[in-house]
Amino acid sequence: MKIFTCWRAGNLTFETSRDYNNPFLDLSIQARFTGPSGQTVVREAYWDGGRTYRISFAPTETGLWHYQLSAPADSGLDGLTGELECKPYTGDLAIYQHGFLRVADNGRSFCHADGTPFFWLGDTHWGFVAGEYWDKSNHPGMTSMFKGMADRRAAQHFTVYQTNLRSDSHFGNVHYWEEVHEGTLPDVAFYQQVVDPRMQYLADLGFVNALGLAWSGSVLGKVELQKNLARYIVARYGALPVVWTLAGEVAGYAAKTRQQCIDGWREVAKYIRQIDGYQNLQTAHYTNERPYADYYFDEDWFDFTLNQGGHGDLPIYAYYQREHMKRHPGKPFVEGEEMYEFVSTLEPNGSRICTADMMRRCACLAIHNGACGYTYGAQGIWDTVYEKPEQPDARNIFNRFGVTWYEAIDGEGAEQLGRLAVFYQQAGIFEMKPDTECFAESSPFADPMIAELYVPHILSTADHGRMLAYYPATVRFSCRIQGLRQAEYHASWFDPRTGESHDAGSFLPEDGCWTMPQCPGEGDWILYLTAEKKA
Repeated sequence: MKIFTCWRAGNLTFETSRDYNNPFLDLSIQARFTGPSGQTVVREAYWDGGRTYRISFAPTETGLWHYQLSAPADSGLDGLTGELECKPYTGDLAIYQHGFLRVADNGRSFCHADGTPFFWLGDTHWGFVAGEYWDKSNHPGMTSMFKGMADRRAAQHFTVYQTNLRSDSHFGNVHYWEEVHEGTLPDVAFYQQVVDPRMQYLADLGFVNALGLAWSGSVLGKVELQKNLARYIVARYGALPVVWTLAGEVAGYAAKTRQQCIDGWREVAKYIRQIDGYQNLQTAHYTNERPYADYYFDEDWFDFTLNQGGHGDLPIYAYYQREHMKRHPGKPFVEGEEMYEFVSTLEPNGSRICTADMMRRCACLAIHNGACGYTYGAQGIWDTVYEKPEQPDARNIFNRFGVTWYEAIDGEGAEQLGRLAVFYQQAGIFEMKPDTECFAESSPFADPMIAELYVPHILSTADHGRMLAYYPATVRFSCRIQGLRQAEYHASWFDPRTGESHDAGSFLPEDGCWTMPQCPGEGDWILYLTAEKKA
């Protein structure tokens, strides 16, 4: 009997009794797995060359599982039954300790299958297949470009790799289909040699792979091709820890084709929901718009927002996020692409390089205004710049400073976000919500987008027993808050640049009110207040 590990994907291998003209399109093999408690998971086999088909399966509970195949009679596999035993996972990776992701019961965050909270801290790797080298590196501390970056992000407490297969036809170095059978016959060797090891390496580090199929326009006139690709990807990799992000900038930016792109990718998304036996979370990587894009929100397959705040080409205010979340309650919000570190910003008054301070402000504003996660990105990595150009190209709007991957991977911003993620979770952020009602005095600014520059952004538990106040660098004034408990509070400052905390003393609110102090130095800070005694 084959032994599997709970929540970890393993393969069952089968051979058909005959050849097929098209072994991908002409044959579908389904396996229904039934667990010890009666729960069922349906998985499709993927063709792996010749007469070989494999079923990737991750059992969701320990104990004895039974399976039965459903296939055409002439395959020799129809009705075949078997058993496997699932042992407990004994490692230290949360995704296998607690299970795949789902929307938490509060409707505004994520959790694992068993209800354990999950904090989304992603890193952007659009070229993880189309550009990142597996067996070479020009970073002095890394022998593999791909593995070195993944190892670094795991050590920095990142939980998500935000990727895209870039199956767009103009990417000549990816071969998802046999050359003369585009969209109808997978290039098995390419999956075995290139895609499989990357997908498995990320899974072995405990990452959730937020995976897209292509970029927006790739669906135009090719809906069936993208559905075929989705079918194969779900079968081959759907038992790994994944979230489906559909396509990059789904609607595109061309007015003529916008609705066609939205409609085409909708068909693909509905198909993925139909065939994914785990019902993994699904979303769409949005276009950069103000107000924020909101197509798909009334559709059952769409689980959460993966927003794109952009790189300075449109104003970045928390106001837009708050308004978006008001319009769409019950859909968690992740800021998925905003002010990559080292990016050449697209500001109206000119371009500059995005610093860690600029990027970190965007991340903290998103989280303190209700986002349940943030995806970091670094110029030189998302666009996989391997060699330093002799002369930076001023026409390269996103990378006019010629930043390479080996420079970007050492960016201080990623290290800072990793420490922030740990801090937020230790402070119990999953029990907090944005609190805009706690201010005892109204803002003197009528425009909410101006007002938000000069006041802290506060997260709070329902009883105000714990509060996190983010002070952007522009906040230099005291403000008074209300609704505090009649108890002694302890205050501390968290420095997001260094990850250090500094004691700020204790206080007793007066009639539930307290005047918040000015931050202790230049730059942004986080004030942590708690009235709860330490255990």
